[in-house]
Amino acid sequence: MISDQLANFNDRIYFFCLPRTDVEGGDQFQHLFICLAEGLRELGISFFSNINYWQESPNTQEYLFRHSPDITPNDCSIVVFSHNWFNSNHALPKNLFHKQRKYLTVYLDGNDNDQDYNQYPEYKQFDFIFRTHYNRHLKYPKNFYPWNFGLSNRILQELIELPNFQDRKKQILINFRHWKTGHPVRNISSSLLMPKISKLLEINNSVDNKANYSQEPYHFLHWQQTGARHYPSYYQRLKNSAACACFGGFFVPSWPNNSGSLVNRNLQRVLTKLRLKSNTVIQWDSWRLWESLAAGCATFHVDFDKYGVYLPTMPENWRHYIGIDLDHLPAAVDRIADDPEILERIALEGRKWAIENYSPVPTALRFLETIYQQKLTHKTEVNSLLNV
Repeated sequence: MISDQLANFNDRIYFFCLPRTDVEGGDQFQHLFICLAEGLRELGISFFSNINYWQESPNTQEYLFRHSPDITPNDCSIVVFSHNWFNSNHALPKNLFHKQRKYLTVYLDGNDNDQDYNQYPEYKQFDFIFRTHYNRHLKYPKNFYPWNFGLSNRILQELIELPNFQDRKKQILINFRHWKTGHPVRNISSSLLMPKISKLLEINNSVDNKANYSQEPYHFLHWQQTGARHYPSYYQRLKNSAACACFGGFFVPSWPNNSGSLVNRNLQRVLTKLRLKSNTVIQWDSWRLWESLAAGCATFHVDFDKYGVYLPTMPENWRHYIGIDLDHLPAAVDRIADDPEILERIALEGRKWAIENYSPVPTALRFLETIYQQKLTHKTEVNSLLNV
């Protein structure tokens, strides 16, 4: 197996990080980097950065990403960027893609929109682009691979100790900040679901006031570093809830299948304005999805298979999460009503599945396996051509 080969992996990886700005909602929270690097560290794989980033404790100046002036990208086998770099209008280093380079270039793409793919030539130059919000109904360039927000140690730390499911409130947490003005998938799904599910579960739609952040040093540090996304009170509500609604995204037409095209974007606006649905959803991934799963909540989202949602390792509907078919929503509510223990089973299985597949170590292994599997495939193809 590839994993056995990676047990002896001793190459270096170089990350281009942005400095934290402590700006609320700022785009310098590099969650995808953090999840990956935490896994690499547990695996004993060396990685370096252009700056020190992600302070791990308020009591020390220890960083997850550390800059070493003696190490440059040319000393490493893999060089990694994220969408944060482009969104902050940073230019790529000169000669990043030079022909003599011995490193592979990787881009972790957590951007909400798809239109950049047609506008920037860099997307074609990266060897690998790991894309969150991936949808199997849509067409992507050949160097794209499905990716995910996933779970970091910060999230897992808040969700280590969980109450017994029977001790939780019989409620569904629906705590979207941009209710009825944000994502159409969220608004339509929740509007259709809430009147029906409220007969079975109490609705908790409380949202943290952004000004009510914790001033305890550890939590305050992470509130700053995450762009005001870290609230212990939110995690406590998750732990006390039987279920959580994690809907998000936009309905787009599956034709044309390039969601970044002008035609597709205009059709998306029509669907949004008229509150129409389709069978293709973009911008569906979120921290809430993974937080809910790790918190042992029965996690509600749209049916991933029907709406094209695609992850590297897929969950099973009605086993790991509750995927709603918006054309047959009453059937889902009836299924829950007819099986009093179904929420607990799904909550427990969902937490186990998420941690086994999307905590830092499996994330790092998947990253390396994808890259080296493609390298092996490419080498085999080249050798085959040479032997013709």
